[in-house]
Amino acid sequence: MEGDMEESSFQPQSDPKDVELENNISRAVRRLGEGIRVHVSGGHVTVSGIVDDFGTKRQISQEIQGMGGVHEVTNNIRVSRE
Repeated sequence: MEGDMEESSFQPQSDPKDVELENNISRAVRRLGEGIRVHVSGGHVTVSGIVDDFGTKRQISQEIQGMGGVHEVTNNIRVSRE
């Protein structure tokens, strides 16, 4: 049954809750740094980009963790200056 193996053509749709959360987080962190990228999957938030200092990196994590619907935060943001 060759036709049964079509997994590669299946693209799961994003959960509307994740999309809404991603948009809310993007708006919230936009003021803290340009180019901060946000991805949400099942309440797990991953942020990446570059900020000027460790305080800003920490503030971004704290703001995200305080938002409803967030279960876990992975902060991949880099600091451009030490």
